[in-house]
Amino acid sequence: RLERESMLKEAREMKAQMITEAETQAQAQANKMIEQAQLAIATEKKTAMAELKSHVANLSIDIAEKVVRQELSNKDKQIELVESMLNETKLN
Repeated sequence: RLERESMLKEAREMKAQMITEAETQAQAQANKMIEQAQLAIATEKKTAMAELKSHVANLSIDIAEKVVRQELSNKDKQIELVESMLNETKLN
């Protein structure tokens, strides 16, 4: 009977140890997965921001080009723009 109780106690200790090890491994794996997900999110965010900046830059250039074309479509406006730029250059 003493041997049986000893075996049961040992079995319970092994069970508790196995559960603890499994929990530790599961937590470590979960932490690793969270870290990888956070890195992936950060990378995607950087990529999206770079694409957005590029798109905004292209739109800005397109708008500026249209404005300049419109401004320079009239000869009087061309002269006015050139004179304005020259005056600004002289002041600086």
